[in-house]
Amino acid sequence: MKILILKFSSIGDIILSTSPLASLRKCFPEARIDFFTMNDYSSILEGHPYINEILILERAAGFVQIKRAGKYLNTMNYDLVVDLHNTLRSKIIRKEMKNSEKRILKKPRWKRFQLFQFHINRFSDTFSQLSLLHEPMIDLLDTAASIPKTSLFLSESEKQIALDQLKEMSIFGDYGVIIPGAAWKQKIWNCQGYTEVIKELESINLHVVLIGSSSDIICNELSEINPQVVDLHGKTNLRETLAFISQAKLVIGSDTGFVHGAEALGVPVVMIMGPTSVETGGGPNLPESIIVEREDLWCRPCSQNGRKPCYRDEQVCMNSINPGTVKTAIQKVLEV
Repeated sequence: MKILILKFSSIGDIILSTSPLASLRKCFPEARIDFFTMNDYSSILEGHPYINEILILERAAGFVQIKRAGKYLNTMNYDLVVDLHNTLRSKIIRKEMKNSEKRILKKPRWKRFQLFQFHINRFSDTFSQLSLLHEPMIDLLDTAASIPKTSLFLSESEKQIALDQLKEMSIFGDYGVIIPGAAWKQKIWNCQGYTEVIKELESINLHVVLIGSSSDIICNELSEINPQVVDLHGKTNLRETLAFISQAKLVIGSDTGFVHGAEALGVPVVMIMGPTSVETGGGPNLPESIIVEREDLWCRPCSQNGRKPCYRDEQVCMNSINPGTVKTAIQKVLEV
């Protein structure tokens, strides 16, 4: 049997897709399972034991190139195509793959619209993004089995290189990772709060490593206020970032891709959530991880990914999160 999974972006969503990938591999251990994703993110999945081949779509690919990719994939004679993206790109590709059975993720757009616009929650109490990602192929899977965790692969050499680099920066022993940035500013907690968290980690003898992209200005601000931290933002590629995360005692950050990546590497997280929620696809999945959020605000969640600007003069959902609450969550995670 030959299976193709379509999931083009983003970092967090691709990482979450490794859970249904694990379910497919368990039910079809001898199958060939390929994963089609964007070139920007393909390295995240390198070496994954459940994937036979990673197929890459260039971000700049236009209609003609995408259609050509679909025609090529049609010649591969996949028995099953699982579209976990379900956007224009994947629809063009699916249309060209005439010889394959197709399973398509049905996104809960209407429920989310009601939640964002009217604050009516039609989601069940048991809803999770991992269960949603399993729905297109639920009849093919072992329904008695529990939903598997997300997973990523790192080689021992990648991990060792990260440790060696930390030693060069005078970090010996345990450390925690803070990922304070996000693609959308509405998901970013404040410097004052993170500074309190840094002091808390240092008080329990944990070094602090900041990780993020080159555009995460908050990392500059935090390293200026706290010069003792190791600031790696903008200095590592995707694989190197994962290697530093993989050996941390815990990770603290917003509802962002690399926080999900920490869980896929078995590292517990404290996730600070504001405009997003579990219903939007956010939230941690490991039982030892903890969400910190304001549950008593009628206006949240307000968007799926935090893109929508806040209508308030002050973004209460993030700015009112108490550093003491985050520090308590950190203590609970480390006690497990």
